[in-house]
Amino acid sequence: MGGFKKDSNNAVFEQGLFSLIVSHISKCCETMRNDCKGAGEFLYNHENKISNRLVERYLDMNFLGLRFILEKPEHYDDTTDTHEGRTDITVVSSDWLKNRDAYYIVECKRLDGKKSLNRKYVVDGISRFVISPSPKYSSHYGKNIMLGYIVQAINISENASEIDDFQRELLIGVTISEMKSVCDDGKGFSCYQCLYQADGDLNVELAHLFYDFSDVICK
Repeated sequence: MGGFKKDSNNAVFEQGLFSLIVSHISKCCETMRNDCKGAGEFLYNHENKISNRLVERYLDMNFLGLRFILEKPEHYDDTTDTHEGRTDITVVSSDWLKNRDAYYIVECKRLDGKKSLNRKYVVDGISRFVISPSPKYSSHYGKNIMLGYIVQAINISENASEIDDFQRELLIGVTISEMKSVCDDGKGFSCYQCLYQADGDLNVELAHLFYDFSDVICK
């Protein structure tokens, strides 16, 4: 498969590839949960450990011509020799060797239906993509992914509405579109789409993916 492209002639290709990444994440989450249930195993209720297993055993084992990289440093500051952020999962293709900015980001957060984690999903997740003028995370293609690990049995639709309320309250200076439901497979996976606009011509689309792992999380 060819790499990511930036020119307008490849807009359809980019959208198709982004949808393919979303679908791959969904299928890998489902396979990981089913493998846990089949083996009688449980996942630690820990964001990094869930992400580690998801990437190392599932996401990065693909034939899509993509790599899923854990914890990549982001935004190097040459005045302090530090990085402003560290992404949870970075999705790269062969084009990354030619253009180091050419990648997608997947930011991961646990969710249990309680206000503290919903707030963290916004403050320590969404905001890293959309707070202008200098977001912690880049959006080379104008779109990225938030991945919510559901660690307790909840109503995902109701929780998405609460997250939407939080983001409108907490993301000051950001214009937010409708948080639109675009997929619910009835087996634990839901996907929402939301557009964000801020000063400095910042326009970012985030796909909010929620997957229910509650029945395979250590209690």
